[in-house]
Amino acid sequence: MNSPKETPELLLPGVEISKDLTLIVGRGGLQGYPTSKIEKGLVISLKGEDLSEEGVGFGVPVLKFGDDAAFPGSSESSSWTKGDLAVVKVDYDINLVSRLALGDRLIKTDLLCRAKGRVDRLHRDRPSLRRAIRLGSALFRRGLSVETRLVQTGSVGRAQVVYTISQEGLIDVLVRCWPKAEGCTEMAVMNEQGSESFDRYIDSEGMDISGEEIGSWERTGADWGEFIDTGHGLSFRLWRTEGADLFRGREAIPGRLAWAGLAHVVSMPEGKDLEYKIEVGGSP
Repeated sequence: MNSPKETPELLLPGVEISKDLTLIVGRGGLQGYPTSKIEKGLVISLKGEDLSEEGVGFGVPVLKFGDDAAFPGSSESSSWTKGDLAVVKVDYDINLVSRLALGDRLIKTDLLCRAKGRVDRLHRDRPSLRRAIRLGSALFRRGLSVETRLVQTGSVGRAQVVYTISQEGLIDVLVRCWPKAEGCTEMAVMNEQGSESFDRYIDSEGMDISGEEIGSWERTGADWGEFIDTGHGLSFRLWRTEGADLFRGREAIPGRLAWAGLAHVVSMPEGKDLEYKIEVGGSP
């Protein structure tokens, strides 16, 4: 990162922020999690240990088509130095969709798939119903041995994310998105690390909560939100960008969910471009 001039297409194994702290581009999550097929963005590595768990990393685009969501299932990345900055570019193909499965067979009933999408939306938009939704979902899955799987489909869009990273751990994230399929209603840009490490949340409105208090999907009006790894003395702070809704969340269910982070959500087609900042460093 100390080159005095730009060096294009110089591949970096990782962007070192300090002696033990590195940002790397992940390639899919830990096996065993339902989301392991999703291509990751920048993840935090401490002394060689990936702290993202099930979290998808920083700057991962998700396209919404009504109640259906599509995720990036493949990507290509390159990186180079530009003065004292490191630049990482990731091109994503949005080609994964969420489907219900019974044993080895996918459930292709449109009515049931649409119902799942509407339940997911209720979970996001109606906090008062979340406990009942989680209980009902658990009973449904247990009783029928139903699970959620991500399956590959034809490409419904592509996205390019450019991270410009300073030596101090400040990251400028620029997201550009080009939907291919018709009916794209929203773009969410996910910024997640692992829930086991990042268990405390603070923000510009004075909120300071930990563990399950954080909630699974909560809209916030704060100018910035920050997740803290109290064990390692690390944090990442994200600033809200104009024109986007900001959500915070954390979930920890062994073998199923292990993420903590923030997401920008913008309406489409207006939200094809999105730029915001993240800072990675020590906690207060």
